[in-house]
Amino acid sequence: MNNKKSKTKAYVYPKVPIMYKDDFPRGYRPWIDGWCFPINKLRGKLPDGTYKLLTLDISINTDDYVELVNKGLRASLSQRAEKNYKCEIGCKHCFECRTDTNNLLLSFKEVRQLMLQAEKLGLETVKFLGPGELLHNPKLFEILDFFEKENIKIGIFTKGVILGDDELAQKIFNCTAKDLCARLAGYSCVRLLIGFTSADKKTEAKRLQTNIKNFSAKRNRGIENIAALGFNSDPKCQKMALICTPVMKDNINEAFSIVKWGVMRNIPVVVAPTMVSGKGLEMAEINDNSFKRKSLVSLYAKIYSWMISRGIFTLKQLKKEGVSPYAGVVCSQFISGMFIRKDGRIQACPGNETAAFRYCNDIRKSNLRSVWKNSLGYKIRTELIKTHQLTVSQPCYAKTEGPLVLKGSIATDFYQLVIDKLKK
Repeated sequence: MNNKKSKTKAYVYPKVPIMYKDDFPRGYRPWIDGWCFPINKLRGKLPDGTYKLLTLDISINTDDYVELVNKGLRASLSQRAEKNYKCEIGCKHCFECRTDTNNLLLSFKEVRQLMLQAEKLGLETVKFLGPGELLHNPKLFEILDFFEKENIKIGIFTKGVILGDDELAQKIFNCTAKDLCARLAGYSCVRLLIGFTSADKKTEAKRLQTNIKNFSAKRNRGIENIAALGFNSDPKCQKMALICTPVMKDNINEAFSIVKWGVMRNIPVVVAPTMVSGKGLEMAEINDNSFKRKSLVSLYAKIYSWMISRGIFTLKQLKKEGVSPYAGVVCSQFISGMFIRKDGRIQACPGNETAAFRYCNDIRKSNLRSVWKNSLGYKIRTELIKTHQLTVSQPCYAKTEGPLVLKGSIATDFYQLVIDKLKK
């Protein structure tokens, strides 16, 4: 599977050995450690009866970016004064690097204080979403030292190129890419969520605005480097994943192959359509009902059918747990956490930034506990538990068309359509 060619595409995968071809361990699930939570944790409460805030999506700004933006904002708080974040990667679907704000940006000192507050509410994990690449932040290890000390797992969304690019690693950290990977492996808190929308370099390149040469080859080398260090060695604690999002018309035909490639190597693969926020709103697939109700349904049914055929779970289990918006990787983010944006705004999650999903305009002027207890996710979780409908995986409230979302990237009847297709 490592090298497949068609008339227009050449698929090149990292050289990582297969761990499971047909015989997966009993009870195996292709989940990323720290991404989701079992039912007993979703039911967990603090001594005062508050349901625990188990996870947060967070943004961590670089010091120079904070100084640049905040200086401009202080000069004229009535104007949208943010400068575009200068990222070496330039993902065209990015929702955090190029948004305007009237708020001062959060410093890492402020982020630390928020994490300490969240710990008192039960925080166990965070996911870094931007702006830019945390693995390119000169203060990376100072940041990781904090999460390691506080015993908070941090999933880092990254394109992973620095993990295989000696020149870039030398420029920022004065070491080789392999040495950088080894330092990351020394942290028990680190989980790497590596962007992998295509194994074809031309398709991947269409998603980026980068000057980094041989991007896909360096990304693949980075995956090989961290796999060699054991990030995918434990079937009960997967510390790396491939993020095949957003799935669009240009990569939907290879998404299934990416899932198979990853899961057979104990590397979970997250598959999902575009978010209904940032530049994701510009994706044509949001308005394409055939893509949402046919192409996506067929992809998800194919993924689940393969997993069922390999004994990873049964159709009965799937009906009980619910079809996941991430195609096999369960999601409970909406009811177990929130998203703290780079300027202190809080919303339900990155999936939707419209008014229904906004919780707070500036957390520096509010109280994290109060925001959490009054959040939409908290209310939904309370009702699900009260009515005995809580499941390990939840539908994507932020992207699924229905009472909360007028136009989303997931059709209203999507989850049932996948089940129906699987039955056939």
